[in-house]
Amino acid sequence: MTKEEWETLGVQTYGLPPDLIVPIAAADIEAIETYVGIIQVRITGRKRPTNAVVVAAHQPSRNPQVPLWDQSEANHFYRCLHPSRQLWVHVDYTGYRRAWKRLGFDELTSELFLDHIKNRAAVRISGYRHPFLRLCPVSRETNTSSGLDNGAEGMEKVELRKLKHQPAHKRQQIERHLNAPVVLADSIDLTKMLDIPTGLSELQGVASMLKKFYAKND
Repeated sequence: MTKEEWETLGVQTYGLPPDLIVPIAAADIEAIETYVGIIQVRITGRKRPTNAVVVAAHQPSRNPQVPLWDQSEANHFYRCLHPSRQLWVHVDYTGYRRAWKRLGFDELTSELFLDHIKNRAAVRISGYRHPFLRLCPVSRETNTSSGLDNGAEGMEKVELRKLKHQPAHKRQQIERHLNAPVVLADSIDLTKMLDIPTGLSELQGVASMLKKFYAKND
C-alpha cells in the first residue's frame, strides 16, 4: 500500500516511506489479516476468542533512497522491522513469553524482553480500540529507556489523558487515527524495534536515527 492509501483509512503514516510502514497494533484479527499478513497459528483462550496469532507478514521491498538500508547493519535492521513470522497478542494476554518459546521463535536470553511496541497502558486508556499488539524482542536498556514516565511511552499516555481537553479540530484528528484499523510505528517505535535506546525526554536515540528513516529525495 502507498502512504496515500494508508492515510485514506485514517492511519497516521508520519510521512515514512512504504518500506518503513510497520503495523504495530490492530483493531481486530480481521485487520491483521488485511494489513499485516496471513495468520498461520491462532491461540484461543478462556477469556477471549483469540489470545495470540502467528502471522506470515508481508515483506516490502527496500527503497534504495532510504538511508537506513545503506548502513552496515541493514539486513539486521530489515529483519527487526519485517520478520517473516510475527507474534501478535491481545493486550491483556499474560502468557506471551511462553507462547513465543512454544511457537518456535528465536530464543530469548535473560537480557531480552518481549516488548509490546505499542504501549499497553495507552491502549487501555484509549478504550481498547487497538487491542492486538505486535511483539518485538529488545534489550533491557531499550525496554527501560522507552518505558519510563519521562520516556516516549510516558509522553503518549499523557497526551491521551489530555485528549478531551484538546481543541475540537485536534481532537477530531486524533479520534480519526484512534478509529483506524491499525496503528503504524512512528520514528520512536522504529528506533525501539531496531533495539536502539530511544532516550528519555530529549529522545537522543531517536534523534540519531531520524534522518535514516526518510528517503533522500523527500
